[in-house]
Amino acid sequence: MAKPTPLQFRNLLVALLAAAGFVWSIVTGLPWWVSAIVGCAGVLSLASAYLNRPGADG
Repeated sequence: MAKPTPLQFRNLLVALLAAAGFVWSIVTGLPWWVSAIVGCAGVLSLASAYLNRPGADG
């Protein structure tokens, strides 16, 4: 398995923090749109980590 690039590592860290923020927003009962925004941030971070993987130049 290839070593993650610094950009991938940052994106995975942000996705992990967004997942924690999503769970926290659900548990504390924040409005649904806050949870949706945080959830979208996590999905976009995962997508960015995938697209920036080594050898993905196409």
